[in-house]
Amino acid sequence: MKSLDADQLRQVLDAAEQLFAKEDLKDITLPKLAKASGVAAFDILRHFQSSDNILKAVLERELEMMAAAAQAPELRMPGETFADELHVMAGVILDQYRRRLAFMTKLLQETMNDPKVGALFYSTFIVQGRMLFTEFLQVRKDVGELRDDIDIEVAAAIFLAALTGTFVTYEIYGGRHVEVMDDERLLKHMCDTFLHGVVKR
Repeated sequence: MKSLDADQLRQVLDAAEQLFAKEDLKDITLPKLAKASGVAAFDILRHFQSSDNILKAVLERELEMMAAAAQAPELRMPGETFADELHVMAGVILDQYRRRLAFMTKLLQETMNDPKVGALFYSTFIVQGRMLFTEFLQVRKDVGELRDDIDIEVAAAIFLAALTGTFVTYEIYGGRHVEVMDDERLLKHMCDTFLHGVVKR
């Protein structure tokens, strides 16, 4: 049975993301997705099997694109410190979130309304994102820059939760309409607080 080729897959995921940013999941029908993507409904259904699998593929692709925006965890530019890298990575994550503001806003709304969507979001975007950040921390722990007693999976979860929670509160829940928040100041203090707990003294 033939699957979608790379171009068709991109067209379907692009269309799904665009529709999802504007409409509720329950309103995105297979015929609507087929029309928006230019790919036959039968071919979409044959490839993905279910709407859950389409959303999962969209989330996984978004995570891959975000990860590609950051440098590989084993690379370090001359003169860079762990603190420099963390600050840059946090800035990249914040920027990538902002680029997906409409999509993420709708996604969070859906997770509130449908626990199944919430579980799917958690198992793909949250867990896999944490794994990528854990890999970054593991490289630093292997070279002796982090405390030996630090559980890097928990540390990664704490940092990402703080960064994501701040973004959601400020950008999605209306904080930017109430107060001005300087990204550089936010990232500096968030990174400094995190580093105080994990780096060797």
